[in-house]
Amino acid sequence: MIVETEAVVLHAMNYGDTSKIVTLYSRKYGKIKVVAKGARNLKTNKFGSSLEPMTHSSIVLYKKEHKDLHLLSKSEIVTPFCRLQDDLEKMFTGLALIELVNMVMHDEEENEPVFSLLVDAFKNLDASVKNGINVLLAFMLRSFQQFGFGLSIDECLRCGRKTTRENFPFVLLRLSEGKFICSYCAEDSASSGIKISGEILKALYYLQTHDLTQSTILDVDSTVRDSMFATLQAYLRYHIEGTRTLKSLSLLYNAK
Repeated sequence: MIVETEAVVLHAMNYGDTSKIVTLYSRKYGKIKVVAKGARNLKTNKFGSSLEPMTHSSIVLYKKEHKDLHLLSKSEIVTPFCRLQDDLEKMFTGLALIELVNMVMHDEEENEPVFSLLVDAFKNLDASVKNGINVLLAFMLRSFQQFGFGLSIDECLRCGRKTTRENFPFVLLRLSEGKFICSYCAEDSASSGIKISGEILKALYYLQTHDLTQSTILDVDSTVRDSMFATLQAYLRYHIEGTRTLKSLSLLYNAK
């Protein structure tokens, strides 16, 4: 059947002499793969630049039931993210966004909130003047909530001390529950969890409780930011088997 939907391009690879196989995250059908015939032929390419990774496009495809590869008929750019190439941090942060979605989302499972979140993340990343990498952190926190294992870091699991009212020297983040035990309670009992600083906890809480548009306001030094990523990636690996460290972030750090 012929269907139309919006999609973000996650990955593209050459296929045959003139075509491409493109992985898309679509609004209606989740992650899908399509064949774009003639996409590499300069004379006959009807898709333009709409199949480049990190592109938000409107697509028409022939969707085949019980098949994992469909035929792309039409693709046009919906939102041009013209400033993603402005600097390395923006570009590699965008690549990390699509790498994450490609890695954790199952084929052809619709999740419109995740699609909308992904498009929103790219819009904010594209518009960012500084701290664009915070958009990825905020996206991860919100996607965890959509997956059903969101962090609950507003108060200590044991005593109820509030994150917004206390300046904990450290907390123990329990991966299994997505909650933390504060430094006061940790000293009184044999508690387990990932030890993170109170500054990291507050930064994560800020990103979780503020809109994506406000994520780039948060200023943290590189050590805190790197620890935030390490914490979120450890949490993701605990809850989704087979996930790995994002290669795009490694490329960003190597390029600096």
